[in-house]
Formats: sequence, structure tokens, C-alpha cells
Amino acid sequence: MDDRKKRIDDLSKNSQESRASLNILLENFGEKLYSRTKDEPKADFDDIRQYNEYLRDIAEANADIVKIEEKNRRFQELVEAIEYKENEEKERTREMAVVYRRLGKALLENSSYDDFTSLFKEQADALKVKRESLEARIGELDNKEGGNVFSWIGKSAQGLVLKSFLSKAQESQEQLYFSIGERFSTRDVITENDDVAMIRAEIDILRSVSQTAQEKIASLKDEKRIISAGFGIDGNPQKQIQSVKNNIAAIKESLSSLYRNFGAQAAGIMDAQIDPERKYYIDAIVTAEDGEIIGRAVRLNQSLMDNEKAILKLKVSLAIDEEKMKIERFRKSIEEKKKRIDEYEKIVIEFEESIHNCQKQISELEKQL
Repeated sequence: MDDRKKRIDDLSKNSQESRASLNILLENFGEKLYSRTKDEPKADFDDIRQYNEYLRDIAEANADIVKIEEKNRRFQELVEAIEYKENEEKERTREMAVVYRRLGKALLENSSYDDFTSLFKEQADALKVKRESLEARIGELDNKEGGNVFSWIGKSAQGLVLKSFLSKAQESQEQLYFSIGERFSTRDVITENDDVAMIRAEIDILRSVSQTAQEKIASLKDEKRIISAGFGIDGNPQKQIQSVKNNIAAIKESLSSLYRNFGAQAAGIMDAQIDPERKYYIDAIVTAEDGEIIGRAVRLNQSLMDNEKAILKLKVSLAIDEEKMKIERFRKSIEEKKKRIDEYEKIVIEFEESIHNCQKQISELEKQL
């Protein structure tokens, strides 16, 4: 029995290899035959129409992939361009802040603008005095010499505190300059030919450049948003491309089935009957050069059929032996059960005799009452 099972395994493996070879052979043959139908004006069959439709679908899908890849390339260009221009705008904002501070300082130093700067004069003067005072104290501390290590440590600590205060005062002063310059920059154009007018001209130029940049960034973002919306719900072009590729794979699988069926029809190894009109058409497109392919297909198909018959016979043989073994097991079981029945019958007889003896004993005892 083990030899037969091994033989079935060998035949099954051989059949798988033959089936794979036959499928490849028929698929290539069928594809070649379908390519010839393009030159046949009378090729009016459902499978040929389906074949042409599949080819169109694949071509359109490949074109869709190219379009998606092109959109994705443009999308990446937009991302980089937006990032570059936003970084430029950040740098321009920092540059504008410097110009605002220059404008604020120039306004405070020019008495012609006292009507505007009067609201800030008191705060500006206070910060100026505070800064000068701290700078003077730090200078005195740095010039102070002598003393022991403890006085040196104390001087260093005091210097650090004063420098921290000075830094904060400088920041406050710069912030005040910025606020003054920013507020003044929105006023009407200044006609005077002074530092303030020149700084205002710089600001106008920067604002013009910034406005143009903002408009360009907005335009790039709109284009990016439109492209992103076209990538689907999750906005992922790779998933969209993969979806199209999956569709192409499914179409190609259907095409492969068409190829195999057509190849099998041309090789005459189809189980189903072929319509006479169809057979006439196939005979018209099959050439003498196809004879070798058809011969190989017939041989492989016959090998498959022989293997299937041999496997079937071996399986039937194994099944018969299995049933015979079952019968043998049943017979053995019946024999065992019969033996046990005989044993039980003997036990029953012994029990009946015991009952009879007990009844006889009872009768003897009753006589003594």
C-alpha cells in the first residue's frame, strides 16, 4: 500500500509539472494566435472582442499610471517650491524686523517726528538710562582690581546678574524700536529726504516682494491641493498606482485564461465541442509552423490524462483494500462479540440454577415453621 501511495505522489507531482508546462505552452500559443486576429476582418467572436477590450483596458491603465506618476512628480516639485519660498519668506520677515527696529530708532532720534514718538519717549528714555547705567556698572566692575578669591567670586556673580539685566534691557529697547517702526510703517508715504524716508522705502520694497511671494505661495498651494485631491481619499499616489496595477494584474489573469482556452482549442485538446464556424476560423489562422507546438501540447495533455487515469486506478485500488480491511475488522469484532455472548449465556444458566437451589432451600425451611 505504501508503494502505491508513493506512486500516487510521484504521479501527482509529475502532473503538476506537466500542467504548468502545458499552461505556459497554451498561453504563449493562444497569445500568438490572438495577435493574428488583428489582420482578420471576419474575427467576430466574443472572446476576440473581449481580448481587444482587455488590451485597451491595460493600455488605458498604463497611461493612468504615467499620469499619476507625472502628477506625483509635480506634487513633489510643489512641496519643495513651497518649502523654499516659505523659508525665503521667514528670512524676509526677520529682515523686516531688523528694518522696523532701525526705523523706530531713527524716528526717536529725529525731532521732526516727535508728534508720533511722544507716546514712546518716556519709555525709550527710561530704557536708555537703564541700559547706560547697567553698562557703566559692568564697566566699573570689570575695572575693579585686587581682593581675595571670595571678592573675586562675588564680583563674578554680580557681573553675571548685571549682564542678565542688561540683556533684558537691550531686548526691551529693541522691542520698543520694533513696535515704533512697525506702527509708523503703515502711515502715509513720507516725502522728506531723510533716514526715515529711506528706511520706509526699504520697507515698501520688502513688502512688495513679500506680497508677490505670498501670492505665489498661495498659487502653488492651490495647485498642490488640487493634485492631492486627485490622488483619492487618503491622498496617497502610491496606493492609487498600486490599485491600478492590481487592476492590470487581474486583467492579465483574465487574458491568460483566454490565451489558454484559445491555445487548447487550436491544439484540439478542449473537452467541449467547438462550433464549426469557430473551428474553420481557427484552421485558417493556424500555420504549418504551429504543428510542433500543437504536437507538444497534445503529448503533454495525453500525459496528464494517462497520469490521471493511473492515479484514479491506484486510488480505487487503495480504496478497495481499505474497504477489505474494514470488512476484516468487522468480522473480527463479530467473532469477539459472539464469544462474549456464549460466555454471558453460560453465566445466565448458572444464575438460573442458583435461583432454583435457593427456592428449594426456602421450601425446606418453610416445613419447619
